[in-house]
This record gives sequence, structure tokens and C-alpha cells, in this order.
Amino acid sequence: MLSPTYTEIKRLRGCGRIDAALTMLKTHRPASDADAFEGVVSLFVAGDLDSVVHVCRTHHWQDTWATHMCEALTEMLVNNNAPRALAVARTATQDPTITLDALAFYLSMLQANGLTDEAYAYICNRLDPPPLGEAFLLTVMAEIAVAAKQWLRAYQLACAVMAMDTTNYRALIVLSTANFNSNNFHEALGNAQCADLINPGSVPAALQIMRCQNKLSDFYSVVAAFDALDRNAAISPEMHIELGTAYAGLENTDRAAGAYRAALNADPPPVEALRALLKIYVDSADRNALTAFVRQFDKHIENDAECIRLQGLEQLRQGNLGPAAALFRKCNDLNIRRNDAYAHLPWPVPEPRIRHDYEQLDLLRRRGKLNAAGHDALRVLQPYYGQSGNTARTFAPEGAAAAALKQALCEIHHYPDPAFDGEALTGNDYPAIEAQYDAEKIVVIDNFLTPAALAELRRYSEEATVWKMYNTGGYTAALLVKGFAPRVLLAIADGLRRMMPQVINDYPLLQAWGFKYDQRMQGINMHADFAKVNVNFWITPNEACEDPTTGGMVVYNHPVPKNWSFEDYNINPPKLKAYLKVHDAKPLRVPHRENRCVIFDSSLIHVTDELHFKPGFENRRVNVTLLYGRARATE
Repeated sequence: MLSPTYTEIKRLRGCGRIDAALTMLKTHRPASDADAFEGVVSLFVAGDLDSVVHVCRTHHWQDTWATHMCEALTEMLVNNNAPRALAVARTATQDPTITLDALAFYLSMLQANGLTDEAYAYICNRLDPPPLGEAFLLTVMAEIAVAAKQWLRAYQLACAVMAMDTTNYRALIVLSTANFNSNNFHEALGNAQCADLINPGSVPAALQIMRCQNKLSDFYSVVAAFDALDRNAAISPEMHIELGTAYAGLENTDRAAGAYRAALNADPPPVEALRALLKIYVDSADRNALTAFVRQFDKHIENDAECIRLQGLEQLRQGNLGPAAALFRKCNDLNIRRNDAYAHLPWPVPEPRIRHDYEQLDLLRRRGKLNAAGHDALRVLQPYYGQSGNTARTFAPEGAAAAALKQALCEIHHYPDPAFDGEALTGNDYPAIEAQYDAEKIVVIDNFLTPAALAELRRYSEEATVWKMYNTGGYTAALLVKGFAPRVLLAIADGLRRMMPQVINDYPLLQAWGFKYDQRMQGINMHADFAKVNVNFWITPNEACEDPTTGGMVVYNHPVPKNWSFEDYNINPPKLKAYLKVHDAKPLRVPHRENRCVIFDSSLIHVTDELHFKPGFENRRVNVTLLYGRARATE
């Protein structure tokens, strides 16, 4: 137990008055091991590691926990032996009289050994509720919550620290990181700027400032933050990547590439920089540079789905549909091996997700295309489907039942690869279509696909069990790199490039997806897409739509500003509605029709129209989207 003097030293340390704590520490000898260890913690917080080691080695420790913890600290700080330090610290934790500050060191050592999950589990099992007033421990707990990607818990713990010490640099970095990963970029930026005021020029604060400014599309401020760094500072690869992101946002490709190349000096090279440079070469159609780059970094990119996707997009742009199909299929195979679908499964599972999968597997059963694993999955889902009917209901069984439900929903039970060699697009008057698009930035095309292409795409959409992403609006999704890349879709994308050279230009295809809607729900909220050209078409039969005046989409005639961020475009409907109101934007309603395509400027705000479709799996509204050309925020 701390003496009154050392209790005051701890209070001063906890509220950020470390200088005052150190002054008292120098003039008052410790009366116990607890007092001496408070001195160790205060010196550690002050960054005086030499003095920490000196006290650990020279004080005559009596308590078992203190003896072992000081030995562990010496192993960590002097010998840099993290495994040995942790082994000794584990012994210290067996002493029931161990202090909370000593536990903070133990948690830090778990993290230093890469055992973040164990550290976070210890917090949840042993330190919940968190001990208020323990600034050092709470700070370490908050940092471990960040490492475990538990953003709300990290935020709560850091706030508890800030309630004691409003100038706690480490807590501010935690707050910035937690807010950033919760899409609260403005508050994250404020946290990072406060941290920079406390510790001017610090690399972690500067990195957070750059990350936030990039998300807010304030690219010049990112460049300014990088330029303000001390040239002797240890510039991390992440900072070069953020600088490259800013230059890319300013369409300064050469400087962006230079920043990404600087990041590649790390060993191993960061995959984010590899992806960014691949993207630059794909966007610029620099095939020679792309080929040389892939050859140089092949072993680093061969198992990264995003890098494979970018190569697939370039093959597609060149009209090499077979190699493109193989690369996109490899992307999905990589995603399957890393259990990507399990990561996307919401838990508890919403009723509409179970309804979709059960009805799809039942359709495959009736068509004689369901394998043995699919039959097992159907049996697992049947009891839940029998309880369905309420779109707000969720299911979260435990133990073996939970594992069985997850496997039934996440495994691929039917993944066909049908050939398609014919023409995908019908012979519409594409010169006239391009002229209309040039004048109005939106055009509607009926009889878009050939009958063979329409039938093949519909069959794939109905049968391929690749619909593993779920949105609360009531629709399931499948992406180009996650199974939604049938050869007929690639033929459609290739045909559009050939038929509409003035609109599609040499823009790369950025992404393609299919959305399949639950008839009982509404669909996608108001948004715009971060691209140049949006191609959106529907493949559900006309007779499925009970109200032919609805079921399609509504597109507004006023584009969003170029300097809005991706989040402004996609996750802020109230802001979009206010923008439309101020600019008196006019809506264009495009009703659903089988085989109807709408091509429009992606910066136009749009929303799913009212849905009135008949019940039944084959009557679900299915729309397919192709996005061309990367949008830049340059203003």
C-alpha cells in the first residue's frame, strides 16, 4: 500500500503533472516496495528509462511480484528480450498482491510479444469494469483495445484517462485512432492536432493528421503536414503511403508514385504501397511499367486479392477476357481461403440473410444442382427459415449450432464457371446514345443485353452461391472479386468499352457487383459513387414487378462537389438531401424494366425507387452495376 507521500506522487502523475511528481520523488525516499514501484512507474511515464533500470536493479525488493516485475522490465529495457520478460512477468502476476500498475507492464509485455488477443481477453476477464483513477493502466488498456480493433472500448478507456489528464498524449492518439476507425474523421483530426500541440512534431500525431486529412479530401494539408516533419525524424512507410494518397488525390501521379516507391524501401514492402502503384499503372494504361512492376514484386503480390484484381482489370481493359476471368476467379479463391465470407457475416444473423440463402439452396435442390454439402446446409437453415417472416428478427445460436449456421451461410456450395462466347450487347444506336449522354449525363437503354447474355447472367445470379455480403437495407451483394465475375459479365464490360468509346474512354473498370433485394424491404439509401461513369442494369423479369411505374431508381440532376469525401458521397444521406434542397435538384424516375440499363455520371445522387416485387426467390429484384474511371477530389 502506498504511503501518503507516494499516494500524492501517483495522483500528480495520473493528472499529467509529471514534473511535480518527479520533484517529490527526488526528495522522499520510498517506505515500501509499493512506493519504490510507484517511482519506477513515474520514471517510466516520464521517459527516463535509465533511471527505471537503475531503481529496478538497486532497490532491495521484498515482495515477490515486485522482484519479478522489475526483473522483467530489465529484460525488456536492457536486454530487449521480450519473450523472457513476459515469462518472468507471468510469474509476477501469480502474486495476489500485485499492483494494478504492475499489471499494466504485464499487459504491455503481452502486446510486445504479439499476444494482443490474450491481453484483450485478460482485460475483459480480469479488469472489467475498468479501475477508474488508474491512468497508466487505463492508457495501456486503451492501446490494447486499439490493437484488438475494439474501437468503442478503446474510446471509452481513453476518455477515462482524459477525464484525469486532459494533456495525455497517448490517450489522445488512442482517441484519434478509435474515432478514425469509427468514421468520425473530424473528431479524429481534432484529437491528433491536440496530440501534436502536446508533443510537437511527433510522428504518430503527424501520421494521424495525414490519415484524417486524406479521408476529408484535404490533400494540401496532408502535404503540409508531411513537409512540417523534422527531416531527421524516422519517416514510416505509412507516412509515405499517406503522402502518396494525397498526391494521387491531387492527380499528381509522378509525385504519388515517388511517395509509394519510398514506402517500398521497407522490408517487407507494404502491400498498401504495392496496391497503390499497381493502381497507378492500371489507371495510366502504362503496360510496360505494369509488367516490369509485377515481375519485380511478384512474390509479394501473388497472394494478395487486391493486387490480383488490379491485374485482372488491366487484362479486361485489353480485351483479354479469358485471362481476366482466371484472375478474378483467383481473387475469389484467395478470399475463400482466408474465410472472407465469415468476416462479412453479421452476427446475430438477420432473418433476410437466412431467407435468401435457404431459398437459393432450395432452388438449386429443385434444379438438381445442389451438392452434398449444400444439402447439409439446407437442413441446417430449414429450422431458422421455418421461424422466419419478421425482417427484424435475428438468430445467434451458441456452440456447435453457431458453427453449423456460420458454415451453412459462408461456404460456397455452387460456383459455376459457364463459358460465354457470343455477343453480349444488342445492336442499339450507340453513337446516338453517346451523344445523349454527352448532353444530359444520363441515358436509358432498353433491350440492353442479347437474349443469350441476359439468360446466362440471370442463371448465374440465381444459382451461384456467392452472395455473402449483407446490407441492412435488405439486399445481399456479390462483388467482382468475390465470385460475381461470370464470363458473360466480363463480355458485357468489354462490349461497353468497344461500343461507347467516347463515354467509357480509356477509363479502367473499377468495380462490378450485383445486388439482390428482399421484396419486403427498401434497398439502397441516397448516395453517389466515387467514379466517373455508372452503368446500372436490371435482369429480373417484368412480371415480377407488381407496379411498373416503380422498382427502378431515382437520379437527381445536380452532381455532388468534387471535393466531397467518399464518406460524404456514401454514408451521409441527410447532407445529400440538404444539398439537393439548396440546389433545387430535379429527380428523374427510371422505372424497372427487364434488360433496362441506365448509364449516368457517377457524381449524380441516386437512390433505389420504391420496390413492389412479387414474393419468391426468382422474383427478387437484381441489379448489376459497373463503375468506370476513378474520381478525384481536386478542388
